[in-house]
Amino acid sequence: MQRSHGITIERVVLADRAGVYSLSLRDGTVAGIKQGEDGEARWLALPGLANLHAHADRSYAVELFRPRSFADAVAAATAGRAGFTSGDVEKRATRFFESSISHGVTRLRTHTDIDPIVDLRCMQGVLAAKCAVAPRLDVDVVAFSTSRNDLAEPHAVELLERAVELGADFLGASLNASSDAPRALDTLFTLAERSNLPVDLHLDEHMEPGRTLAPMVAEAVIARGLQGRVTFSHLCVLSALEADPARGLIDKIAAADITVIALPETNLLLQDRVDGSPRRRGLTLVRELLAAGVKLRLGSDNVRDWFYPFGDGDMLDTARLAVIAAHLDDTAELVGAICDGRHAIEERAPADLVLIPACSLDDALARRPAGRIVFKSGRQVAGPLL
Repeated sequence: MQRSHGITIERVVLADRAGVYSLSLRDGTVAGIKQGEDGEARWLALPGLANLHAHADRSYAVELFRPRSFADAVAAATAGRAGFTSGDVEKRATRFFESSISHGVTRLRTHTDIDPIVDLRCMQGVLAAKCAVAPRLDVDVVAFSTSRNDLAEPHAVELLERAVELGADFLGASLNASSDAPRALDTLFTLAERSNLPVDLHLDEHMEPGRTLAPMVAEAVIARGLQGRVTFSHLCVLSALEADPARGLIDKIAAADITVIALPETNLLLQDRVDGSPRRRGLTLVRELLAAGVKLRLGSDNVRDWFYPFGDGDMLDTARLAVIAAHLDDTAELVGAICDGRHAIEERAPADLVLIPACSLDDALARRPAGRIVFKSGRQVAGPLL
């Protein structure tokens, strides 16, 4: 389904202003926003949703599994991934991409496992799935050097270099699992410079202040002139730091122009998972990061795998949890977090947007309704025809 001609959409509400409007789309852009007649709204219009941290290669990998801890999830995933083929990864990743499109996602970043267990099979499968959904969905593929591929070791670097040759868009790693984190970081940043690729790190996905690597990484970003090219995903430990160290780390992250991606679903499920009820929830300091001017984004993370047994990539689910767990109440900040920095629909902006059958943003978060209409570059790519 692709409709490319100009179209006008009536009875629309916008997240950033009161009233009812009509939207005109033409030549791949938002051509006009006009005040409409008073009446009942039919659609909430948001910029195209962006899921900036997913694991499409692992999605839908298990029917039923409740991890007892983060370590338990890692061990189960290690055993389960041994049977992956590029074909079944392609099938599951395509399913995840199609589900994401139907929810209104127009851009997605997926961390794709690289290690001796799966070799390059996950990369091959995800890259094939990426081709299958183009141009309806922009997919950035992160070559993710997992905890089983320590970049402090030469063979691990060689495997990541092969992933770059296949067509990776980002480099990623699990630094906290390295036997020599400074060496692994130096290796990763050297490869990033040589390949001219940005970096998205799984970093400090724990609640132990003594194991914090983020200050070292932020300093390395500045020293190597990589500002604006590095992302921290998770950063759970920030919520376990005392006020002054937390403020100092946030200032370093801001100075290094590092983007932080918060992942409410998986972190709420796995962090502080001990006997009894959790007391520390493990969600990074969303509001403090935003107040310091840090680019803060949201992602769904895992979907129905060993790390998280629920979800289907709906960013409205993720947004609702961010409101509940992080008190991300400001409408513009919330929309920006799920729309890759786009806070509202604006004239002359790319016509990547989603129409949700809801009368307000809160109504959309409350019901997460189906029947959404999705446009990519002004072409309708999902939902019932208008």
